[in-house]
Amino acid sequence: MTGPSESEASSGDSHGAPLGTPLRLLHLEDSPIDAALIAEHLARSGLSCDIHLVASRDDYAAALAAGGFDAIIADYVVPAFDGLAALDMARDGAPGIPFIFVSGTLGEEAAVDAVRRGATDYVVKQRLARLAIVLRRAMAEALAGQRAAQASLRESEARLRLALDAGRLGAWELDLRSDRLNASPTCRADFGQPPDTPLTEADLRAAVHPEDRERMQATMARAIAQGEDCDDEYRVVRPSGEVRWVQLRSRPSYAPDGTALGMAGVSLDVTERKLAEERLVLLMREVNHRAKNALAVVQSVLRLTRTADLPGYVRAVEGRVAALARVQTLLAEDAWTGADLRVLLEGELAPFLGDGRRAVMAGPAVVLPARVTQPLTMAMHELATNAVKYGALSEAAGCVTVTWSVEKAQDDTAQLRLRWAETGGPAVPGRPTRRGFGGRVLDGTVRMQLGGTVSLTWAPSGLVCDLDLPLAGWAGDEPAMRPV
Repeated sequence: MTGPSESEASSGDSHGAPLGTPLRLLHLEDSPIDAALIAEHLARSGLSCDIHLVASRDDYAAALAAGGFDAIIADYVVPAFDGLAALDMARDGAPGIPFIFVSGTLGEEAAVDAVRRGATDYVVKQRLARLAIVLRRAMAEALAGQRAAQASLRESEARLRLALDAGRLGAWELDLRSDRLNASPTCRADFGQPPDTPLTEADLRAAVHPEDRERMQATMARAIAQGEDCDDEYRVVRPSGEVRWVQLRSRPSYAPDGTALGMAGVSLDVTERKLAEERLVLLMREVNHRAKNALAVVQSVLRLTRTADLPGYVRAVEGRVAALARVQTLLAEDAWTGADLRVLLEGELAPFLGDGRRAVMAGPAVVLPARVTQPLTMAMHELATNAVKYGALSEAAGCVTVTWSVEKAQDDTAQLRLRWAETGGPAVPGRPTRRGFGGRVLDGTVRMQLGGTVSLTWAPSGLVCDLDLPLAGWAGDEPAMRPV
């Protein structure tokens, strides 16, 4: 390792203009004469320095603890102390501050080892003119390092803000000593607070729904007392009156003596998730209700189906259970919110829709409420089954026409008017002498469960069935089909 040339040493600062004044130096030196000589060289170089001179380990440690220095210069050998120990203390207590050895006994090997252990540079006392150059260069490099660190910090903060924004996370920090709350714009928005006014923990608590405030206080107090993370969700009432759900996650911080200093954490608006969870609970209840209804229908089918032989009984039961399965699929596809009337009818008349002559449908698009869908499906299945066995669809020339419309009733509710008309089948002798299972289904579902009316006309040309039922206001908690 070699130093600069004598011409460089005498030319002043080759790395830029003199640094600002005064330069605060911590000088470890046990020789007052050498200390005075070093101060004189620095003054003659144009550097204005405020030098704090120490000669012992204790004084050096105290000065490090006090801080406020721009650079440290140290002799390599101090009685009862040594420069390398001083270097280690500086790296621990004042990292980033330039540390320069100035010694008359420092050899090449020792100098290399010192730089390897973290020293910025070294100057031998026989060439003190070089000290000002080394100091200026060290300070310039330190300043460049600080700027790079600040730039890196700004980039890191920008990435953090980007990540928080992408995750819709708000950041907040509470000082328990002053009760002052620093919150990001997203966090303020989560709690319905303006973006630029001072906040306290009381302001945050006041925004929380009255029924959740006590729980919030208790959760935060427990986290501080027990030194644990805090994670909970609260309703927030915004100034407009809108109620939102906000999740708060935080962690307390403490002084070395255990005193609680503050809490820091993030906030997240989880309203959409909470609403989805509520919808899921309602959906599960609806599915459970529908499953019970389906079982009730199956039980009724098994008990009330009458045929002359076992194969006929099996076919009848299978057909009715298949109709139940189709309507369950329709409802599941739309998350149990309802089903399209045309799709429902197509499921029952699928074998006869191919040429468009044996089954014809006409009517506007209608989405049936979930509670209407299953009973109406069973009613349509019984009409289709009757048409295949005894009516128009039992002969090749027969045809079924289904038409419907939606009208407004006197009480402003929507009324579905549906007509099932059969033509081209066997001649109809008149009203049957007894009512079978299909008739029971029509009456039980349309009239008793859905609150509608059913009218059956046995015209000579074929059966005509008129259904008139409300699309709202029906009894929704009864079984899907009930024997009558």
